[in-house]
Amino acid sequence: MQTDILTPTAANSHIRRLEVSRDLEAVADLVELCFTDTLDPEGRSYLKQMRQAAQHARLVGWANNLYNESAAMPQSGLVWEEENRLVGNLSLIPINVQGKRGYLIANVAVHHDFRGRGIGRILTETALEIARSRGAPAVWLQVRDDNPIAVHIYQRTGFKEKARRSSWLNTSEADNGSLPPGISIGSRQTAHWSNQRDWLRNIYPRELSWHLQLDWKSLPPNLSGILYRWLTMEFPRHWAAIKEGRLVGLLTWVRSGGYADQLWLAVPEEIDDEAVTGLLKAARRRVPLRRPLSVNLPAGLAVQSMQAGGFNTHQTLIWMEQRFSPVTTIRDESRI
Repeated sequence: MQTDILTPTAANSHIRRLEVSRDLEAVADLVELCFTDTLDPEGRSYLKQMRQAAQHARLVGWANNLYNESAAMPQSGLVWEEENRLVGNLSLIPINVQGKRGYLIANVAVHHDFRGRGIGRILTETALEIARSRGAPAVWLQVRDDNPIAVHIYQRTGFKEKARRSSWLNTSEADNGSLPPGISIGSRQTAHWSNQRDWLRNIYPRELSWHLQLDWKSLPPNLSGILYRWLTMEFPRHWAAIKEGRLVGLLTWVRSGGYADQLWLAVPEEIDDEAVTGLLKAARRRVPLRRPLSVNLPAGLAVQSMQAGGFNTHQTLIWMEQRFSPVTTIRDESRI
């Protein structure tokens, strides 16, 4: 008989795998309690969806059946129970990083009354053991840069910082001020695509694209891009910044089903600050619907230009990764 990775000999007896129909609402309550000061409208919408799913027992039961080995999908997390209460949670989400399957650790939450006892660390170490047993080459997570305690826990368990990304948000009406002098904003031309592609790859590297959700297939101006856009009925809009006859930046607007529409900035390594400001102002005036706009950038990039363009920092996340050599996969239906 093979051993369940969550037996007391392998992990703390308070840990068990998440049971969606049983635990989902309690997990939503715990996440809201722990992150109430940092939840944005999209986060609150996510919690609302969790609670709605918990209320539909049939739907949740059907979802549970999908999380098994035959579907090549694991159960979605770990919980910590104590005093007949769910007081800790960790989500373990399968991801695809550059063609290789890995895992994302998310929603790590411990009730305030039970902190300082190493629960978050034990949940994380158990999740790593599970991912390693499945032959995953790496596990990723994100943590706010203003949460040094969590950063320290993850560093102690072997995670290394890979990147810092800041999300910027604009919720105000577009201003009627003039564009920066010497900058003209027009439509993207076919000849601009080569520069745009290279600049986008620099700001939005492929190893992070699994989370950034930049749909590269929708961007090219060639025939394949046109056909793809008609098939998906998604039509990004592009603006190009020209200075003294040179292309100095591009900005792409993409409609989102979430709280804010996305803007994707493409600029060379030597950034023209006025070009960035001009592109942002142009986008704010010309988007089809007046919705909040969001931009994700490497932390510290174009800070003054973003502020001048009417954007404020929403949050900065540290992207951390732990890599390990795969071992023989443990086959046991009772494990996560």
